[in-house]
Amino acid sequence: MKTVAVIAEFNPFHNGHKYILEKAKKETNADNLLVIMSGDFVQRGAPAFLDKFSRTKAALNSGADLILELPIYYSLGSAEYFAQGAVSILDRLGIVNDLVFGSECDDISLLSDIADILANEPADFKNMLQDRLRCGDSFALAREKAVLQALHTNDPRLKDILSSPNNILALEYLKALKKLNSSIKPHSIKRLGSDYNSKELSDMPSATAIRSYLAENNKIVQDELKKMVPISSFDSIIDYDGQFGNTENFTKLLYYKLFQSREKGLLEYLDINEELSNKILDASENLMSFDELCIKCKSKNMAYSRISRSLIHIILDMKASNMDEYKADGYTGYARILGMKKEVSPCIKEIKNIGNIKIFTQLKEAPDQLSDLEMRLLNETLFANKLYSLEFKGQNINEYRLQPTIL
Repeated sequence: MKTVAVIAEFNPFHNGHKYILEKAKKETNADNLLVIMSGDFVQRGAPAFLDKFSRTKAALNSGADLILELPIYYSLGSAEYFAQGAVSILDRLGIVNDLVFGSECDDISLLSDIADILANEPADFKNMLQDRLRCGDSFALAREKAVLQALHTNDPRLKDILSSPNNILALEYLKALKKLNSSIKPHSIKRLGSDYNSKELSDMPSATAIRSYLAENNKIVQDELKKMVPISSFDSIIDYDGQFGNTENFTKLLYYKLFQSREKGLLEYLDINEELSNKILDASENLMSFDELCIKCKSKNMAYSRISRSLIHIILDMKASNMDEYKADGYTGYARILGMKKEVSPCIKEIKNIGNIKIFTQLKEAPDQLSDLEMRLLNETLFANKLYSLEFKGQNINEYRLQPTIL
């Protein structure tokens, strides 16, 4: 049995995602399609638009066979942590033959060459990078020039590859596979439809466009939505029992945490250095919304998404020292099943026989299987999920009582 994997957020699940799943299975001739998916918080630094079980059901009805939850430190991490955490789990499963990802560039050879440079950081790359940073270039521009020199090329595609969100993730997936010396074979599929950040509506829009459309329309035009998402995702959105996830709802909680940290600073939190700590605390002297605070702190070398992630790290009490421990342990992980089709049960048995990871369908199985460090990561993920449920579902959900979605 051949298994192909996709790493995703499905925030929310749309036609472009369905295309990637269908293409992944077809191009690799796989029997099963496994997805490792962000839970209730996503990599751009925000709560997911729909809860993880709604997105799981939509994906299972549109081509996925098995869906695992990506733990919170990776789903809400930088592109590097997101990729390293997900790929580490996939590699430990022992059954994944191929990894497919959508990107703006489908030249896997060029992507691999760039990933080699970024992973190994040869001397000429590092020297050029430091020289350009000292000359005042932004990090993105300095890195682009350093990669061009290291590859001895003037390929005009490099700028887009190093700046487009899905290309950046593709490079991080390749870096992660190389660092693990993984046998998983990577494949890049060219994304169709609108760009990642585009708000243009079409038959294959970005998730950003769908979120903006739904957030701005009190009355959803169902015929319009049906053009953008598969029927399973359409149903999950129309019948959604809760409020769509957004950062603004966390404004008061964020300020509570910032007031607590005013004296000691924010350096203990993941992804926050002294410069960003000072920026956040200085800006928060004047009360503003979550999004306004992000905009206030944004700069040439500090992207909006980096700031938004950092603020969510503060809210969820995610510490840099904890991430250091997870990294030192090879990106500590586990395989929690969010949903599956009945016919993939043999895959679960195979993982248990040959994999190097604990896999479970019910949380009650976890305490007897996981190490203390793995259990801490699970508990931090569950804390984030509980906060999400309280804020956007109006429920105090005990996930130990929940069953995975089985079709």
